[in-house]
Amino acid sequence: MQTMNVSIISPEEEIYKGLAEMVVVPGEDGDFAAMFEHAPLITYLRPGKLEVIEEEKKEKIAYFVRGGFVKVKENQCLIMVDFIKNIKDIDVSVNENEISNLRSKLVSETSESIKEGLSESIELLEIEVNCCKES
Repeated sequence: MQTMNVSIISPEEEIYKGLAEMVVVPGEDGDFAAMFEHAPLITYLRPGKLEVIEEEKKEKIAYFVRGGFVKVKENQCLIMVDFIKNIKDIDVSVNENEISNLRSKLVSETSESIKEGLSESIELLEIEVNCCKES
């Protein structure tokens, strides 16, 4: 099978660099798969699961990303993320407890701006948990 060069970079470090058969990306308008000879594309990432299907090992590596962008061109896939975590490193029970705590705070909070922040945190944690349950 044909491959493409994939680089995943966070503000702290290069997370992944190698050949992959396919990368499944949580794009701005929905998930899409980038593969060899994919049409040129630049788009934002939305929070969700990013999967790399490696060439040699035929292994699927899954990450949770909060946002960023992806550029696909000439069999190169560059993914710049603002936050990334390997799905294997996510503790679902810790996240579920945090969601419960944040919901309790949300009920008693009176400030609209704080409520908005709490709601955003809950939503991101729920997406993170769902990414783990899909894997």
